[in-house]
Amino acid sequence: MNEVESAALKLIGVTLAFLLIVYFLWRKRRAEPVPAAPESGDTPRAFKLPKLSRQDRTAEAEPVEVSPSRLARISGKAPFDRMSEGGPDHAAPPPDPETQHMAEAMLASMVAQVEHEADMVERRGAETVSLRLVPQIPPRDIGVAASWLGGSPRLDPRMAWPAIRETPADFLAQIDCAALPADLWDGLGPRSGALAFFIHPRDGDMLVVHIAQPGDPVGPPRPLDDPDSFFAPHGGLRFGDLLPFTRRAFPLWPVDLVAVRPGDPDPRDAEAGDDGPDHRLYRAGYDVADKAWHPFDWDSMTAMAEILDMRITRFWREPGDGPSPIEVQLANVERRLATSDDAEGEPAARALLENQHAALTELVAASRAAAETNRVALSNAQEIIAIVRESAGRDEFSPAAAAAVMGALQTIRWMKVNRKPDPGGRPGAERIETLTLSLTEHHPDAPLWVHDYHAVWFDHAKHAYAAGSDALPAEALAVLEPYCRELANREMAGIGHVPFAYVHQFDAGSDATMIELPSSGLMSWMFGDADHLVLTMRKADLAAGRLDRPVAQISN
Repeated sequence: MNEVESAALKLIGVTLAFLLIVYFLWRKRRAEPVPAAPESGDTPRAFKLPKLSRQDRTAEAEPVEVSPSRLARISGKAPFDRMSEGGPDHAAPPPDPETQHMAEAMLASMVAQVEHEADMVERRGAETVSLRLVPQIPPRDIGVAASWLGGSPRLDPRMAWPAIRETPADFLAQIDCAALPADLWDGLGPRSGALAFFIHPRDGDMLVVHIAQPGDPVGPPRPLDDPDSFFAPHGGLRFGDLLPFTRRAFPLWPVDLVAVRPGDPDPRDAEAGDDGPDHRLYRAGYDVADKAWHPFDWDSMTAMAEILDMRITRFWREPGDGPSPIEVQLANVERRLATSDDAEGEPAARALLENQHAALTELVAASRAAAETNRVALSNAQEIIAIVRESAGRDEFSPAAAAAVMGALQTIRWMKVNRKPDPGGRPGAERIETLTLSLTEHHPDAPLWVHDYHAVWFDHAKHAYAAGSDALPAEALAVLEPYCRELANREMAGIGHVPFAYVHQFDAGSDATMIELPSSGLMSWMFGDADHLVLTMRKADLAAGRLDRPVAQISN
């Protein structure tokens, strides 16, 4: 579905929502009881006054005008006329003025939002010129980049670290103004020095700093340790117990500024769906004994060992005293079978119990065999983990040592028992599947620890790769570079365009997009629910050299 079709569907949705609102408001007001006069007698009967609106009725509300052109696009008839088409017997009385006022105000707001989005869709791609911030893969300008994302800024030598409301801001990007096209932002804005973009670590307010003479890189005054910050490594690592194993920083990634004019090819992959490289790898299965996925320094090696230990000790605990839950379930089924009466019971019920008994019997036998295999696997794996922990503080890291560790783990076998629906569809029956795997192998039906390790491995590897480290072997680069390239194309930032994602405040005639940063696994940041951070500025402020009035929005 393209953007025009999406906007049309939203317009239809607005119409239906409006009609429902009017209908329910009318029904609500029609159903309110009218208090009766108290009967004569001893004590007047209590009655309730009808609910009154909180609105100050002494002040006359401003009328909300809904233009005929808007209503004409919604329907050829006025909404209240459509509700009374059922004939004189079914015609409803028109709602009171206050109800109509509220409904029309809601409709005006919804129609305005749909029209705004439709306008953005129509104008998108028609800019005179816009820029794409294309991450360099492989990185070329390491240490001498003129424009980059993440890392550290190059501030004026005597400039203090920028702060927002006395809170040191987090650095996001720095752009070389001399590389900006002359007609970007209608020719407004600086064309010398650099623009640096900073964000408040919690509330998303932003700061744009013009740096006349960029100096040496300046490290942040504090790490990215705020739990509410926008730091979010790829693979959902922000939300689980693997966050302590990540590199807590936005990697410094040099970018090329690629101009896009109407009709030019766009390096950004605007049609990317949810089936990213991480999901495909998870479904396909792989073995981290392959040299491509080996640890490449002590940080990645110790992270691997700790993740393995966390997962196997969680899932392979020593069995406790007494029967397992599955064994208890089997015993209950056996008792019901022993006490059931074939003459009085239904054959279908008896067949259900027999199928359950057969499945549970097979499951208990398979689970006992798996438990014994995994008990041995746990003991052997913990010996290797202890060796890694001891060696990390004593020996120099070597690829040969990493290969030896991964090879030893590959020799360990473990078992996973799965319960699946019976292919024949027999009530109560199940298919019991037992997988025997190497400890270094990831199988989509038997996730244990490998894919968690891979997520942390990628986090460490991308930092090393962006920094130009030679620690990564050729086998790792062969899988890492396509992975990074696909993420970069999906998450590409931009400058000077109508925002890629919807934001409430944007007018193509009077506003300029200073930068739009999608949530990015490559850059380890996330805005909102994996949305876009859009920073705009009034062109009038750009013309006046005012950079202190940016408008930061999270798309929705």
